[in-house]
Amino acid sequence: MSNSAPAVGFCVKVIEALAESKTPIGISEISRRTEINKNMVSRILHTLEEENWVQSDDKSCYTLTLLPFCLSAKVVSRTTLCNIGVPILQKFWKEYGESTYLGILRNDEVLYLSHFDSVQNVRVAGVVGGSYPLYCTGPGKALLAFSSDEYIEQYINGHQLTKRTQKTITDPDMLRRELATIRQRGYSLDDEEFGHGIVCMSAPVFDHAGKVIGVVGCSLSTVYCTAEEIYDRCGERLMETAEQISKCMGYVLR
Repeated sequence: MSNSAPAVGFCVKVIEALAESKTPIGISEISRRTEINKNMVSRILHTLEEENWVQSDDKSCYTLTLLPFCLSAKVVSRTTLCNIGVPILQKFWKEYGESTYLGILRNDEVLYLSHFDSVQNVRVAGVVGGSYPLYCTGPGKALLAFSSDEYIEQYINGHQLTKRTQKTITDPDMLRRELATIRQRGYSLDDEEFGHGIVCMSAPVFDHAGKVIGVVGCSLSTVYCTAEEIYDRCGERLMETAEQISKCMGYVLR
């Protein structure tokens, strides 16, 4: 006999549906997305609203409050990588003032654990808790390139490489060659592959076993820099930052 609690599972699905929606949604839409009957959805929402997890508007549409984010932020703040990496990364950010981030691989995407906003007038936005594709972003390609060959093939064969800009790599063989280049030189570049006017450089972070466990990087507007110019601007210092975090995580440079 299963020890699971179905009601809790339904509640999780409702929360996930709300988290994935960019706008408030009603009971019928939540029911459609979760395949949970409307009566159950209504009861779950009522309970969540009483506990301040969700809020409703005058159209009876629902959205999450900041409570789930606050709770998840507490978990993130306790992770070793965050505790070690963020202070080191902040030093880099104070030197250059560019959009700077620390991310990890999660569910075939890169998840931002920390982000420091650019001080420039034209800024590249980033969101703590935001998830981004692996194949067309600087941090994503860095994580993918230093993953196992088995995972790389599993990812490429299991995901559609959707074209986001004219520079997005959508051919599997071209992506494999790009990842090989990244692994050889030690860092990745995103030359407007994820979004127009955005370039990025990222470097991997390793643990004591030599396994990639995270990524650091910075993003800039093409108003200030091209992809080819990023390394000269801050590349060596970014690589040093990644190496310093890796050493603190027990990695021995070879």
